[in-house]
Amino acid sequence: MVPPMAPLSDVRPRPDRIGSAIALRILAAAFATGIGICIHGASKAGATTGQVVLMRACLSIPVLLLWAAVAGPARDMLPRAPSKHVLRGLIGGTVMILNFYALGVLPVAHAQTLSYLTPVLAVPAAVVLLGERLSTRTVLGVALGFCGMLSMLWTTAANPEWGWVELSGMAAGIASAVLMALLRVIIRAMTATETTASIALSFAVIASCVGLGATAVTGWTPMTPVLWSWLLGAGLFGAITHVAATEAAARAPVSTLAAYDYTGLAFAVALDFVLFRHVPGPFAWLGIVLIAAAGLMTAWRTPRPEGTFLRLK
Repeated sequence: MVPPMAPLSDVRPRPDRIGSAIALRILAAAFATGIGICIHGASKAGATTGQVVLMRACLSIPVLLLWAAVAGPARDMLPRAPSKHVLRGLIGGTVMILNFYALGVLPVAHAQTLSYLTPVLAVPAAVVLLGERLSTRTVLGVALGFCGMLSMLWTTAANPEWGWVELSGMAAGIASAVLMALLRVIIRAMTATETTASIALSFAVIASCVGLGATAVTGWTPMTPVLWSWLLGAGLFGAITHVAATEAAARAPVSTLAAYDYTGLAFAVALDFVLFRHVPGPFAWLGIVLIAAAGLMTAWRTPRPEGTFLRLK
């Protein structure tokens, strides 16, 4: 019999390690940008949304197994509370479908920017569901990061050439960000009892099943060398991103890490220049400055423990 999932408010997180958590979150943001580019490339090469979700999840499993075998004992791969993993996997699989659809029909920078609504939404969710206590600096840091995101979004949002397909991509991107904010809180709660290896591996398996089901709706494009290269890259980057993000969530409160998600925009700008020789405009540079300020504002503060403020029972 599967044990019931404990309320999110009852978790007892591992001791916080803020410095390493920030470094891991920034690493995750960097590789998440790589995922976005690979998914966009695969979609433009003809891959369907369900196919991308399935292959991205399946191809990350060997990497995760290798990492788990090196990082700890085999028992760390087994979930202690399967119901938590099923819930996390189903929500995560839905997030992937929505996010990958947005990446397929929107410019990468635009789709990535929409995903940065997640930290803004994750902070109040963490306060309500986990009882995290916020400092003024944390709130201002997230607000600055959000303003930076809007600044970078401004140059592409008002595009008169967009039609219903692009608008549906925007809707999918926003829905993905909302669900991802909830997922951040769930993962933070899970790390109190579950290992990083079990969380990462169970998600890859469940997301593969979700992707397989989605292919019944979206169809399947025959694999080509180009598709293999894009999807192998997405699987590798996805495995690294998932491990780094999960371990970061285990080491620091959601609200502490929220502003550092915005560093992914800086990586996107750098890759745009390296790959496509695209130089940011004035609003993009303003966004970079605001995002950097957000990170610095939340970096040098005294962490506040999770408490009972607004905690749901």
